[in-house]
Amino acid sequence: MKTLILTFLLCISTQLLAANQLGAGDMLRITVYDNPDLTTETRVTSDDTINFPLIGEVSVAGKSVPETEKTIARELEKQGFLRNPQVNILVTEFLSQQVSILGNVTKPKRIPLHREVTLTDALALAGGITQLGSDSVSIISKNADSADKKKLNLTEILNGTRPDVMVSPGDIIYVHGLQVSVLGAVNNPGKYPITDEATTVSDFIALAGGISATGSDEVTLTSNQPDSESKKYVINLNEMFTAQDAGQNLSVQEGDVIYVPREPKFYIYGEVNNSGAYRYEKGMTVYQALAIGGGLSSRGTENGLTLKRKNAEGQFVTHEVDGTTTLQKDDVIHVKEAFF
Repeated sequence: MKTLILTFLLCISTQLLAANQLGAGDMLRITVYDNPDLTTETRVTSDDTINFPLIGEVSVAGKSVPETEKTIARELEKQGFLRNPQVNILVTEFLSQQVSILGNVTKPKRIPLHREVTLTDALALAGGITQLGSDSVSIISKNADSADKKKLNLTEILNGTRPDVMVSPGDIIYVHGLQVSVLGAVNNPGKYPITDEATTVSDFIALAGGISATGSDEVTLTSNQPDSESKKYVINLNEMFTAQDAGQNLSVQEGDVIYVPREPKFYIYGEVNNSGAYRYEKGMTVYQALAIGGGLSSRGTENGLTLKRKNAEGQFVTHEVDGTTTLQKDDVIHVKEAFF
């Protein structure tokens, strides 16, 4: 019974793929009606030929199964061996008709097409997607002049929101890895794959070439997980790397975005030796800002220091301050001239 079922399935497979050209490696079972002594199992050679009893070598280059059947029948009759022979070919191994499965699958391989195969069939035959594989799959189909690339979401197929797709001989299926985006003030912004060696915020900042000279010490991790609200985490790299709070080195997940803003600044002008914009450090005081600005000029005074700071509406409001006042980012300090 099992033999009959297998034979039936192979017959259907051959019919479905009959339009495909035969090629090197294909295994053929050839029968001639009412002539069991001519039954032959043969493999297509590297030069696209087969050997058949009585007529010898037969070229199958560029031929489909029906065309090859007609060729053998024609030669049997032409050479006077049979009249009106009925030739049938069953392809038991379609090695020339394969798809390649690459990327984050358990067993990357080439799969012969014994039958019509869907994308999910092919992934199952490759052992399924690994833990580091995403639901993003690309199918690259090649034709004579160009290649067509389709990107599919496997979750949509499994959920039934879009139909499964058939793969064709020569297709390349690539399963993308889980990725995290690193954007902003890093040396090499982009998308990077999650691997066994790259799983945390610091790992991905390193992959992106580190923070640029204008980057901030505070970065934002935005987690965009399916079926949940987007979450944002602000991470202080100084505290993280000095082990004050190593727990800030969070693990990342597929689709997360790490954003490094430009460094915050404060501004100082008036009677200082080096007015300008400088990097703001959390907890910095006016005294420290004066030192960074090169100190008071010969005409400067600490009396009457003023500071402009943005309010909730984003407008600057002027405040009188002294050297112990703690700064905030974007503060503007003005040092007045002394009157003698």
